Amino acid sequence: MLLPTARTPHHHPGCSSKAPADDGASVGDLKRGNPAAAAGRREEAVVVIAEAAVDVCLTAAAVAGAALLAWWAVAFHPAYAHLWMVPVGLVLACTPPLVCLALRFSGDGGQAGSAGAPPPLAAVVVHK
Repeated sequence: MLLPTARTPHHHPGCSSKAPADDGASVGDLKRGNPAAAAGRREEAVVVIAEAAVDVCLTAAAVAGAALLAWWAVAFHPAYAHLWMVPVGLVLACTPPLVCLALRFSGDGGQAGSAGAPPPLAAVVVHK
Protein backbone atom coordinates (compact mmCIF):
# COMPACT_ATOMS: atom_id res chain seq x y z
CA MET A 1 0.00 0.00 0.00
CA LEU A 2 1.38 3.36 -0.97
CA LEU A 3 1.21 6.26 1.42
CA PRO A 4 -0.45 9.43 0.14
CA THR A 5 2.00 12.08 -0.97
CA ALA A 6 1.65 15.65 -2.17
CA ARG A 7 1.11 14.38 -5.72
CA THR A 8 -1.63 11.86 -4.88
CA PRO A 9 -4.91 13.42 -3.73
CA HIS A 10 -6.50 11.81 -0.71
CA HIS A 11 -9.70 12.45 1.16
CA HIS A 12 -10.40 12.47 4.87
CA PRO A 13 -13.91 11.28 5.77
CA GLY A 14 -14.58 14.28 8.02
CA CYS A 15 -13.67 16.78 5.32
CA SER A 16 -16.55 18.67 3.68
CA SER A 17 -14.85 19.05 0.30
CA LYS A 18 -15.72 16.68 -2.50
CA ALA A 19 -13.73 13.44 -2.45
CA PRO A 20 -11.85 12.22 -5.53
CA ALA A 21 -13.35 9.40 -7.58
CA ASP A 22 -13.45 6.30 -5.42
CA ASP A 23 -13.21 3.05 -7.38
CA GLY A 24 -13.19 0.59 -4.51
CA ALA A 25 -15.15 2.09 -1.65
CA SER A 26 -18.20 -0.02 -0.95
CA VAL A 27 -19.27 2.36 1.85
CA GLY A 28 -19.37 5.19 -0.67
CA ASP A 29 -21.52 3.09 -2.98
CA LEU A 30 -23.92 2.36 -0.14
CA LYS A 31 -24.14 6.06 0.73
CA ARG A 32 -24.78 6.92 -2.92
CA GLY A 33 -27.60 4.35 -3.03
CA ASN A 34 -25.85 1.70 -5.11
CA PRO A 35 -25.92 -1.48 -3.00
CA ALA A 36 -25.32 -3.74 -6.01
CA ALA A 37 -21.96 -2.12 -6.74
CA ALA A 38 -21.04 -2.26 -3.06
CA ALA A 39 -21.90 -5.97 -2.88
CA GLY A 40 -19.91 -6.65 -6.04
CA ARG A 41 -16.84 -4.91 -4.67
CA ARG A 42 -17.26 -6.73 -1.36
CA GLU A 43 -17.37 -10.08 -3.20
CA GLU A 44 -14.25 -9.12 -5.17
CA ALA A 45 -12.48 -8.26 -1.92
CA VAL A 46 -13.48 -11.62 -0.42
CA VAL A 47 -12.13 -13.43 -3.48
CA VAL A 48 -8.85 -11.52 -3.30
CA ILE A 49 -8.49 -12.31 0.40
CA ALA A 50 -9.31 -15.98 -0.19
CA GLU A 51 -6.75 -16.20 -3.00
CA ALA A 52 -4.12 -14.57 -0.81
CA ALA A 53 -4.91 -16.95 2.07
CA VAL A 54 -4.57 -19.98 -0.21
CA ASP A 55 -1.28 -18.66 -1.60
CA VAL A 56 0.06 -18.09 1.92
CA CYS A 57 -0.96 -21.60 3.02
CA LEU A 58 0.60 -23.24 -0.04
CA THR A 59 3.79 -21.26 0.42
CA ALA A 60 3.92 -22.13 4.12
CA ALA A 61 3.49 -25.84 3.34
CA ALA A 62 6.27 -25.77 0.75
CA VAL A 63 8.62 -23.89 3.08
CA ALA A 64 7.79 -26.27 5.94
CA GLY A 65 8.62 -29.24 3.71
CA ALA A 66 11.89 -27.70 2.60
CA ALA A 67 12.77 -26.87 6.22
CA LEU A 68 11.97 -30.43 7.30
CA LEU A 69 14.23 -31.82 4.59
CA ALA A 70 17.01 -29.41 5.50
CA TRP A 71 16.69 -30.30 9.19
CA TRP A 72 16.88 -34.01 8.37
CA ALA A 73 19.90 -33.49 6.11
CA VAL A 74 21.80 -31.55 8.74
CA ALA A 75 20.85 -33.40 11.91
CA PHE A 76 19.89 -36.96 11.02
CA HIS A 77 21.34 -37.87 7.60
CA PRO A 78 24.78 -38.98 8.86
CA ALA A 79 23.15 -41.60 11.11
CA TYR A 80 20.28 -42.42 8.71
CA ALA A 81 17.88 -41.82 11.57
CA HIS A 82 14.33 -40.43 11.38
CA LEU A 83 13.90 -41.53 7.77
CA TRP A 84 10.19 -40.71 7.93
CA MET A 85 11.16 -37.05 7.60
CA VAL A 86 12.29 -37.52 3.99
CA PRO A 87 8.97 -38.57 2.39
CA VAL A 88 6.98 -36.18 4.57
CA GLY A 89 9.30 -33.31 3.62
CA LEU A 90 9.15 -34.23 -0.07
CA VAL A 91 5.36 -34.36 -0.04
CA LEU A 92 5.12 -31.03 1.78
CA ALA A 93 7.69 -29.35 -0.43
CA CYS A 94 6.55 -30.71 -3.82
CA THR A 95 2.76 -30.88 -3.58
CA PRO A 96 1.95 -27.13 -3.55
CA PRO A 97 3.95 -26.35 -6.72
CA LEU A 98 2.42 -29.36 -8.46
CA VAL A 99 -1.10 -28.27 -7.48
CA CYS A 100 -0.46 -24.76 -8.78
CA LEU A 101 1.00 -26.03 -12.06
CA ALA A 102 -1.80 -28.55 -12.56
CA LEU A 103 -4.49 -25.93 -12.07
CA ARG A 104 -2.70 -23.36 -14.19
CA PHE A 105 -2.17 -25.63 -17.19
CA SER A 106 -5.41 -27.62 -17.04
CA GLY A 107 -8.47 -26.78 -19.07
CA ASP A 108 -8.34 -24.67 -22.22
CA GLY A 109 -4.63 -23.91 -22.31
CA GLY A 110 -4.75 -20.84 -20.09
CA GLN A 111 -7.01 -18.55 -22.14
CA ALA A 112 -8.68 -16.25 -19.64
CA GLY A 113 -12.37 -15.65 -19.85
CA SER A 114 -13.35 -18.76 -21.77
CA ALA A 115 -16.07 -21.12 -20.62
CA GLY A 116 -13.68 -24.06 -20.13
CA ALA A 117 -11.22 -22.17 -17.95
CA PRO A 118 -10.34 -23.91 -14.71
CA PRO A 119 -11.59 -22.28 -11.53
CA PRO A 120 -9.13 -20.22 -9.52
CA LEU A 121 -7.26 -22.06 -6.81
CA ALA A 122 -9.21 -20.29 -4.09
CA ALA A 123 -12.46 -21.57 -5.56
CA VAL A 124 -11.11 -25.12 -5.49
CA VAL A 125 -9.77 -24.95 -1.93
CA VAL A 126 -12.17 -22.56 -0.18
CA HIS A 127 -15.76 -23.81 -0.11
CA LYS A 128 -18.60 -21.32 0.18
